[in-house]
Amino acid sequence: MDWRKEYKRKLVSAEEAVKVVKSGDRVGFGFPRQATLLTAALAARSEELENVEMMIHNPRVDDGWLQPDKKKAFGVTMYYFIGPVMRKWTDARMADYLPIIFSLESRALQDWSQEGKGVDVYLSVVSPPDEHGFCSFGANLWNKKTSARAARKVIFEVDNTVLGTYGDNFIHVSEVDYFVEHTPKLISQEEFDKLTADDNPERRTLLQEIFNYFTPYQRSEHLSYLLKADDATVGSYYKIFGLGEIDSRLKDIAEHVKPLIRDGDTIQLGIAGISSYLPRLGVFDDRVDLGYHGEMAARGIGNLIKSGVINGRRKTIHKEKAVFTSIEGFGPEELEFAHENPLIELYDAEYVVNIKTVSANPNMVSMNTAISVDLMGQINSEATFGNRMIGGAGGQPESHIGALLSPGGRAVTLLRSTALNGAASCIVPQFDQGAIVTIPRYLADYVVTEYGVARLMGKPIRQRAEELINIAHPDFRSELRKAARELFYP
Repeated sequence: MDWRKEYKRKLVSAEEAVKVVKSGDRVGFGFPRQATLLTAALAARSEELENVEMMIHNPRVDDGWLQPDKKKAFGVTMYYFIGPVMRKWTDARMADYLPIIFSLESRALQDWSQEGKGVDVYLSVVSPPDEHGFCSFGANLWNKKTSARAARKVIFEVDNTVLGTYGDNFIHVSEVDYFVEHTPKLISQEEFDKLTADDNPERRTLLQEIFNYFTPYQRSEHLSYLLKADDATVGSYYKIFGLGEIDSRLKDIAEHVKPLIRDGDTIQLGIAGISSYLPRLGVFDDRVDLGYHGEMAARGIGNLIKSGVINGRRKTIHKEKAVFTSIEGFGPEELEFAHENPLIELYDAEYVVNIKTVSANPNMVSMNTAISVDLMGQINSEATFGNRMIGGAGGQPESHIGALLSPGGRAVTLLRSTALNGAASCIVPQFDQGAIVTIPRYLADYVVTEYGVARLMGKPIRQRAEELINIAHPDFRSELRKAARELFYP
């Protein structure tokens, strides 16, 4: 069949498309761009539906799934990332959470299907079909292709602004049940000024920087909910993309990381934390023949590819290619550089972040941010002190373990020494009851704060404690030493 005729036959309104959702269904959503028309059309059916489970990670818009008038129709299960928008629902125990890692998602989907509980309908955003009938997932692939193929029904919102990227980042028209065309209206500076006219000066400054940071096609998506969000959410978003002034602690951490990076290393950086600032702090500028293989792209990585610092010449898989699941962390000019650029490839997260794949490159270095570390070397990257989840494991466990298994590899954990404006130490004697451990103690390697580097791999508990105390904030070292004596000595 001619794909053009098939596409035309499958092209319907959003209201028509979401009629495939039935009571009791499980609905999956692509991340992070939401299918705006489809989600709105589904939300509008709340009076017709019951017990529809929404599988969501880090939504940028609260579509009201858990509002009192929709509670009977929809329930929410979060996975991978919670994010600032939905954190209020997990705080209130109104949404469930699915602990999972990327490379096991397809297995989980298969297991669910075998139990009759697979994903019934999958919604996401793609580019218009190319001349061969393939749609691109653009700058954000994640596990969309795998999820779409596992779902019983697939509906895509077609957006003309989706970037063209290389890799295994395409799906054919024949694999999709329905298409809905929708390209968001671009927001001009004049419109932005009108929309923020009543905001306080501090909030407006943050929103203006966010507006300036994104490409025109991203602005409508991000600002659609930021304009309605509370100040805390705006501030959180501001930090996720590494905007604003870089404080002295980040600069000190970057200086400690520099000696850990060698020529020819293949690197991975998390975003929404300390690691996302490292490219702009010059950590990699003096190195040669670096490679990149990681879940996400921090701002500045695109410029290092463009300049040739990252060229992948010493990689053993995807040689001379920089590999990601998402490049949304790139700045606007970097995204333009990535458009239809064969140096940059996107693959499903279940492949990119798979421990076997990560470890296949020698001298693999993972660099990820933590919230707290205890004196045994247990690493928490998901919850504040206690068990209040603010994020999720994401690809950190797999990237960390993969780096450790890589010949010559290193796993680097980054954290500030204190939180709450200096009132609390991020290196703690023990985690609180119910705390979440992202990386267990037997996998801890390097830990870096603004005060130095602790090397934990191969060291017993007492020595680990001393190493960590030496990089803790000076104000807390005395009480940490006292706690270490009580915990680890007779």
